[in-house]
Amino acid sequence: MPTPSVCERARQARDARFDGRFFVGVLTTGIYCRPVCPARTPLAENVRFFPSNAAAQSAGFRPCLRCKPDLAAPPASHRGGAVGMALRHIEAGCLNDGTTAGLAARLGIGARQLNRLFQAELGTTPLAVARAVRLQTARRLLRGTHLKISDVAMHAGYGSLRRFNDEFRRVYGRAPGEMRGEVVGASTHAELHLPLRQPFNASWLLDFLAARALPPIETVVDGAYRRQVPLLAGGVGVVQARPEADRLHVRIPVDCAEPMHVVLRRLRRIFDLEADGAAIDAHLRLDPWLAPWVEQAPGLRVPGAWGGFETAVRAILGQQVSVARARTIAQRFVDDIGGGVFPSPARLADCDIAALGAMPSARCDAVRALSRQVAAGTLVIDECQDSAQLQAALMAIPGIGPWTAQYIAMRIGRDPDVFLPGDWVVKQALADAPAGPHTQPDAWQPWRAYAVMVLWQKAAAQKNGIKQQ
Repeated sequence: MPTPSVCERARQARDARFDGRFFVGVLTTGIYCRPVCPARTPLAENVRFFPSNAAAQSAGFRPCLRCKPDLAAPPASHRGGAVGMALRHIEAGCLNDGTTAGLAARLGIGARQLNRLFQAELGTTPLAVARAVRLQTARRLLRGTHLKISDVAMHAGYGSLRRFNDEFRRVYGRAPGEMRGEVVGASTHAELHLPLRQPFNASWLLDFLAARALPPIETVVDGAYRRQVPLLAGGVGVVQARPEADRLHVRIPVDCAEPMHVVLRRLRRIFDLEADGAAIDAHLRLDPWLAPWVEQAPGLRVPGAWGGFETAVRAILGQQVSVARARTIAQRFVDDIGGGVFPSPARLADCDIAALGAMPSARCDAVRALSRQVAAGTLVIDECQDSAQLQAALMAIPGIGPWTAQYIAMRIGRDPDVFLPGDWVVKQALADAPAGPHTQPDAWQPWRAYAVMVLWQKAAAQKNGIKQQ
């Protein structure tokens, strides 16, 4: 969090660059706000600053109904160390029915130490952050759906309606039903909005996803990402996400088989919503060689992916071939093996992949070996895994090399500093770069994954005849 003097100046100026970086509690009203709140500015002696909305709520402050600080982006799990990894587990629902001690055990530290780290970085406890994440999802569902209160509780990650009501009343001072908004639109879909920090290069991210999309399960149409999802009653529905200015407009079928908090987590990963584009671009612009390309395409994100196993298999398929060729092979997996969906680990574990005639036998063996480990539960591929350990486990499988493991860690592991030194485009770019202390991958830390995006975008622009400005 910025220093108190910086927070005060940003609050007085209503500086949008600090929105989400800290929150303002007003002692005289018991309400907390964003620094950009349009309400009358309180006196300096009547405010307190908090590093997270969860910290403000833990201190007994209620969210402002004008600036809605409870709907601000959650704490960034891009941060390193135990706190960042714990936040990823919290997003995945670890504390919806678990304990801080159980979470700490997963991280290999004690519960007291984890609480101390959270207090130091976020001003509150892991349980308070988990509560804020659940309530944030619930608030969005109350405002954007016709769902019953009991269904809102389920989709937000609550195990019981009573617990939901108790937490909601404690934070908002009223019952969930009193906070419902006027829902516009059909009752068959939830219409939700996720905060999106600018700069955000939507065209780059959507083009990246479109080049790798596998119809019918995944498409990019009219500036929106669409993904098929199973429905409770059988069949499939479509989740849609469209970047719009400072938000991501999301439509989810209300009878989606997965809880909506899980779907929203997938979409946050795909669109890399936690990234602070301004801070990342400012760091990469310190390299005078990279700076013009950062200026030409600000706000590049690292595109995530819907599922870990699917992305890992597709990374293997993409080894030493073009994106178009890898997509063609993956489409055969969907059409010929999966029957219109991407095959499950159990299906691929014993499948005669070589019969497709699409790739070398060694690569087929690597896909089967990966599938067997995932199906058996000995390998988990998601953002809750330590990046280095995930890469090591992947490279222990014959046929999976460093590039594949790093690519998976970048797109699914959400490691902002993973680098791809063996990537052909990256190698060519570095070979053409002038020698100097700035133009070195180590100088791009801790945002080397975003530097890779800049280099990929640079190569695409030059291929299309766009010169450096």
